Amino acid sequence: MLAERGHQVDVFCAGDRNERIIDAGVAVTSIVATRSAFSDAVRTPFADHHRACPFDVVEGPEYGADAACIHRDFPDVPLVVRLHTSSSIIGKINNSYMSLSSKVRFVIGGLRRGKVATPYWRADSPLNDPERAHTLDANLIVAPSEAIREKLGKDWGLPPDRMMVVPNVFVPPPALFSLDPERQTRNVLFLGKLEVRKGVLELARAVPLVVREFPDARFVFVGRSLPMPGTNVLVGEMMRRAYSNASHRVTHLDAVPYQQVPVLFRDAALAVFPSTWENFPNVTLEAMSAACGVVGSSAGGMAEMIEHGRTGLLVPPRDHRAIADAIIELLREPEKRITMGKAARAQVTKVYSPEMIGPLQEASYDLAIDRARTRAKLGSLSA
Repeated sequence: MLAERGHQVDVFCAGDRNERIIDAGVAVTSIVATRSAFSDAVRTPFADHHRACPFDVVEGPEYGADAACIHRDFPDVPLVVRLHTSSSIIGKINNSYMSLSSKVRFVIGGLRRGKVATPYWRADSPLNDPERAHTLDANLIVAPSEAIREKLGKDWGLPPDRMMVVPNVFVPPPALFSLDPERQTRNVLFLGKLEVRKGVLELARAVPLVVREFPDARFVFVGRSLPMPGTNVLVGEMMRRAYSNASHRVTHLDAVPYQQVPVLFRDAALAVFPSTWENFPNVTLEAMSAACGVVGSSAGGMAEMIEHGRTGLLVPPRDHRAIADAIIELLREPEKRITMGKAARAQVTKVYSPEMIGPLQEASYDLAIDRARTRAKLGSLSA
């Protein structure tokens, strides 16, 4: 989007090799680095390109504080921190799923080793959070949703006058946009990692309730399984225990190449994403583009994408009966599902198009640059 609007864009990311390629007019520099080492590893390639062609602004996520070392090396380059979903939010959600027995085993294990182990499920003080510290260094903090702006604004005490909401741009792939909204099927799709914060355990508990009403309904879960918090048991295994009596109506697939995603949506009447909390889930926009009947979570940014009753249905998080009721409603009333799917498709192109988001994105960078200049002037005056 930015390249098409005349900007020179460089992306620095982790990858399986060190290379630099040009893709759709965007320079992409890939660096071999682990998640935790990326912030340090990106310093040298960034510095090389900055010396050759100075950057006007740099943007990085709060998660991992990926641009922290760049900001320390080049404090005069305006910094935008875009909120994704912080480690603190993920940690709180994961810890809420920890069983009492897991916590007891952890404490007893420490006592057996002759020490009182500090419970890792307790939230650390925000004052000690490096992601928060990096976010506070930013000239501008950009939130893709009101939900993440409000949540981290409150949790971290972020300054409201340095925050701005700019949704992510989304261009529906033609293969999704061309799917028939009136396809007749009773397949229910979940697409994403099988982890507790995605609400898949509650969705698994909803499966037998739906199958009781619609014995021909089929559930398809697509995504690799992560461990349950505090254990080595995979979430997928816990899901199988939850829907055991209806296992004959469930299919599990591992992660698939993105090119296969339209096929999954083509065969689905409904897409269900009952996350405990989300910021800006692209998969919801993909499902809306595919004109699926969408059931989403009322917690977080998904509630800003879906207008309840018009472009989909919203359910409270961690409520398997509400999830089942919403699925049953749309399976029972296919005309309602089709109408919602068409409205959802139109909503995506109206709200998240490059024409809508491009000017907002540019305005955020202009504001960050202006604030950096103002800060520099005030600093020189005080000196």
